[in-house]
Amino acid sequence: MGKHIYRLTILIFISIIFSCSGGSSTQSVEDVGDDTPGDNSGGNGGGIIPEPVASFTVSSYSGEAPFDITFTSTSTGEITSWLWNVDDDSDIESTYYTFNHTYENPGTYDVSLTVIGPGGQNVHTENDIISITEPDTSTETGLLSETMSYDNETREYLIYIPSSYDPNSATPILFAFHGFSGYNQYFINTADFRSLADQFNFIAVYPQGLVCGGGTTWNTNPPGGDNKCSQDDIGFFPALLNEISGNYNIDASKVFLTGYSNGADFSYSMACYQSSLVTAIAPVSGLMPMNDSSECQPSHATSVMIFNGTIDYSRPYNGIAGYMMSVDQTVAYWSQYNNTDSSPQTNIVGDIENYTYLNGDNNTSVDLFKIVNGDHYWFNLSYNGNSMEELMWNFFSQN
Repeated sequence: MGKHIYRLTILIFISIIFSCSGGSSTQSVEDVGDDTPGDNSGGNGGGIIPEPVASFTVSSYSGEAPFDITFTSTSTGEITSWLWNVDDDSDIESTYYTFNHTYENPGTYDVSLTVIGPGGQNVHTENDIISITEPDTSTETGLLSETMSYDNETREYLIYIPSSYDPNSATPILFAFHGFSGYNQYFINTADFRSLADQFNFIAVYPQGLVCGGGTTWNTNPPGGDNKCSQDDIGFFPALLNEISGNYNIDASKVFLTGYSNGADFSYSMACYQSSLVTAIAPVSGLMPMNDSSECQPSHATSVMIFNGTIDYSRPYNGIAGYMMSVDQTVAYWSQYNNTDSSPQTNIVGDIENYTYLNGDNNTSVDLFKIVNGDHYWFNLSYNGNSMEELMWNFFSQN
C-alpha cells in the first residue's frame, strides 16, 4: 500500500512541474508511433525527466522554385511530438520527426521546430535559412542534339540556338540537309553556319536522313510509285518545322533551306511540294529531281540561289535525262515562275560566273553561281571576300 502512495505522489509532483513549465500549453498533433526514433519508455531512475532539446538538419538550403527539401529532427531527449513550421505562416507543416516540403514560391524562409516530451517542450528556430529563387526560364543556347517521332520512326536533328536568341522575338530559321550517306554531325562541320547564326541571329538546323539504298538518304519524291525509298521525308519536313516552332519563336516568313547533293535535291523538292512553308532555297551541287518543271507546283514566288560545278559527274551540269533537270533548265524555270528580269546581271571572278536575275514578284530573284571546272563539292570558295555560307545568308536575309 505504501509503494502505491509513493508512486502517486511522484506522478502528481511531475504533473505540477510540467504544468508550471508551460509544457501543457502545446499538445502533440499526431502520435507518430513506430516512426519515433529512440526509446520513449521514460524513467531515468525515478527522477525528474529533463526537457528535450530541439535541433534539425535540412537536405538543402537553396534552389529554384518549385524545390523539395527534406527536414530531419536531430533533437535529443524524450520526445513525443515534433511541430514543424517551415514556410513563415502560422500552420504546422508536419508532426513527424522527418518530412519533405515543396517550396512553390521564391523567397527566404525561417524554419522552426518545437519538440514536446514528458519533460516539457523546446523550440529551435533558424531565421532566413532557406532561400528559394525564381525558376530559370532562359533558353539553352548552342548546339543541341534532339529527336522526334514521325511516321513510326525516331528522327534525329541537330539544332543550333544562337547566343543572341530572344524568345520574345520571332527568329529566322535555316535548314541544312546533308548528302547521300551523310551524317549531320559531320555535315555541320562542312556547312558550318554557327558563327553566322550568332552574328545575325538565326537558328540553324541539321536534320538526319534515314538509311535507304545502302546509305542515308532524303526521299525527294512523295511516298509510293517506284521510289527506291519508302520514308515520307516530304511530310517529315513540315512535322520537323512544327516541332521546332513549338519549342522556339520561329519567324514563319523566314524559313530558308540549303543542302548538298541529295540534300540539295531535297531542298528543291521542298520548294515544290511544301512551298507554303519555304521562303527561299540555296542548293549546292544538286539538281531539280524532276523530269520537267511541270512536276513542280509552288504556291508563291520563291528566291533561289544555285551553286553547281561544270565537271560534276554525280550531278551533271546538263542534268540526267528523264530524271533530273539541267541547271540551265532550272534557272529558266524559276526565273520565269518568279517573273524576274529576262536578262541577268553578270559578274565573273576567276572561275566563278555569277548570273543574277532580279526584280521578281515579291522582290524575289534567281542567283546562279557557275563554278567552271568545279566538281561535286560543298564549295570552299571566296567571292568578293565572301564565303559560300556568307553569300547564302546575305541572299536569304534579303527575302
